[in-house]
Amino acid sequence: MRSAGGGVCSKMLQAYNCRLLSTATPGRPRVGSRPPPAVAALWSDDRLTGEVLKPSKSSSKRKAEHLRSLARELVKLGPRQLQAVSPVLETDAELVEAISTAKGITPTNQGRKRQEGYIGKLLMSLSSEQQEEIDRQLNGMRKKSDRT
Repeated sequence: MRSAGGGVCSKMLQAYNCRLLSTATPGRPRVGSRPPPAVAALWSDDRLTGEVLKPSKSSSKRKAEHLRSLARELVKLGPRQLQAVSPVLETDAELVEAISTAKGITPTNQGRKRQEGYIGKLLMSLSSEQQEEIDRQLNGMRKKSDRT
């Protein structure tokens, strides 16, 4: 025979067991949860799989922001300074034209920001060696201007 309160107790026990099953237990994560950081680091490690993985979204955004800042610096350069960087830029006539177009736009204009973004996109199409060379030359110009 069942006691009068037996039905309620069994329902409470079932609810408690359901809660236990829905929480993460060691060795068995919840469905849809993120892996622990140590496991996530292993997933992105190409040494384990031997395959080349694409760069993370954050690193791509950092690179794009860096190229946009290079574009802003290129637009701010005077004619002589731009000629110093031009051996690298001469390979892409569209890039030189975009820089000269940006120089004609008022700095506070939103169109100038768009044009600088376009220049950054064109810089992205250059090889990494050319990008590094432009960065080195601009760093050299910054150091010279800091000394004076």
